[in-house]
Amino acid sequence: MNIQDLTFSRLLHLTAQAWRQAIDRRVKEDGLTTSGWIAIATLATRSAPISQKELAVALGLEEATLVPLIDRLVKQQLIERTQIAADRRKRLVHITEKGQALHQRLAIEVDKLRNELLVSVSRDELIVAQRVLQKILQASGTK
Repeated sequence: MNIQDLTFSRLLHLTAQAWRQAIDRRVKEDGLTTSGWIAIATLATRSAPISQKELAVALGLEEATLVPLIDRLVKQQLIERTQIAADRRKRLVHITEKGQALHQRLAIEVDKLRNELLVSVSRDELIVAQRVLQKILQASGTK
């Protein structure tokens, strides 16, 4: 496969897939996948619990797809899920101390990985790439 001959769409797809696989390799020893890592990282930056629906939106997942992920993270004691008395249908999720500790340790690894993957990309190139991706994401109707 000659990457010079690939279309933008194909390059975007393959790059996203390769990025996920690289993260999966770094976090799998801790029983996580990329989705689990992103969920942990998202919750670690929140000062208050968020609803499952808000987490699904933040991860770009359907709520039905998120439930098994949350179940796994709860089983690993990395996050907790609580039900709201006022609305029994709504559940909040938040990171546990164990999840925070894992996030702090893995954030270093994931940052190191990002630096390895972007070593040949200049700061200016990265800024342009981010702008392009932001425009595509915005045009797709996704926040």
